[in-house]
Amino acid sequence: MLKIYNSLSRKKEIFSPLKNKEVKIYVCGITPYDTTHLGHAFAYISYDVLVRYLTFKGHKVTYTQNVTDINDRDKDILERAKEQNIPWQKLADFWTKRFLDDMKSLNWIMPTNYIKASENIPSMINLIQKLLDNGFAYKKNGNVYFDISKKKDFGKLSKLNALQMMKLAKEFDEDIENLDKRHPLDITLWRAISSGQSKHIPSFESPFGPGRPGWHIECSAMSMFSLGDQIDIHGGGIDLIYPHHESEIAQSEGASHKIPFAKYWAHTSFVSYRGKKMSKSLGNLVMVSNLLRKYSSNAIKWMLLSHHYRKPWEFYENDIILAEKSWTIIENIVKENSNKDPKIDKAYMTKFINLMNNDMNTPAVLSLIFEKRKNISKHSLRKILLILGFII
Repeated sequence: MLKIYNSLSRKKEIFSPLKNKEVKIYVCGITPYDTTHLGHAFAYISYDVLVRYLTFKGHKVTYTQNVTDINDRDKDILERAKEQNIPWQKLADFWTKRFLDDMKSLNWIMPTNYIKASENIPSMINLIQKLLDNGFAYKKNGNVYFDISKKKDFGKLSKLNALQMMKLAKEFDEDIENLDKRHPLDITLWRAISSGQSKHIPSFESPFGPGRPGWHIECSAMSMFSLGDQIDIHGGGIDLIYPHHESEIAQSEGASHKIPFAKYWAHTSFVSYRGKKMSKSLGNLVMVSNLLRKYSSNAIKWMLLSHHYRKPWEFYENDIILAEKSWTIIENIVKENSNKDPKIDKAYMTKFINLMNNDMNTPAVLSLIFEKRKNISKHSLRKILLILGFII
């Protein structure tokens, strides 16, 4: 049986879908204002393998990933659009396409639903109205806020106290000093926009007045709109646990009155480069597009899957060089008389399944592949590589 680590319980749990053999997954996608780096690829290839493995296990998977092309944090898309003096939509569309091109080069499967925040404003407005109607939200000066005091289990995912939340909220540019709020940690659901503000700032009409949605309500709305009130797995980077995912839980459960919003929370860890977490703000990026100029997509994938999705790791150039050599060896074995070896090696497949069932242990799987490469049927080897998403 598949066991996955649930960030909500802080332990590995046997995976059991809410509805037999049907799995609903939501993963927080990119904010498209710059190019795709290795940290992005690590996260989204990890979830891609999860989707592929669940499908192999006989589940019908419905997978939603969003594009945060509207962000209430001005320093991202809106600031970049202003710097370049171009419409925010044009900037977002350009980098979304670049992301998709890079990921497709890595044989990434397009999610069932790949949706933009800008195209789902009505669902966000409807969700905010539900929260107002249910007494979880309040209005002030054209803004709408979620009152965290009304959600008694707020903090159940992050396990943080108020002081720890305040510190992280400041790092995420949450407007905790906003005097309109009843409590500094109340969640911004709708941000009012005045008529005199910059043309680079998006504004939409709503019953609350002109404005734009808060970052956290976007994912709640897009998940519920595309997958329903409850989902099986919610994924994203570990840095999103608070405030983003904690806020999603409060909003979604406050609107639907259904608990849990997500049964399992899966989080990928960081990729570092030159001693620090890879990030656009630090500029220490390793671009997927640059790697693809020198190395095969399968080598990049081999390198990514040689690290467990929950373990932080650091990129070194030698890693991808070794991955290319390893992949070349495996590729040559697969091509060798593959049509003459049609049988399935049941013992080998059982080992593969046991490793994957242990919280998607892809590093151990790759070690198994390499160690047993000459002693298993080519058909079995090929089958496993296809499940992992390699191009053969």
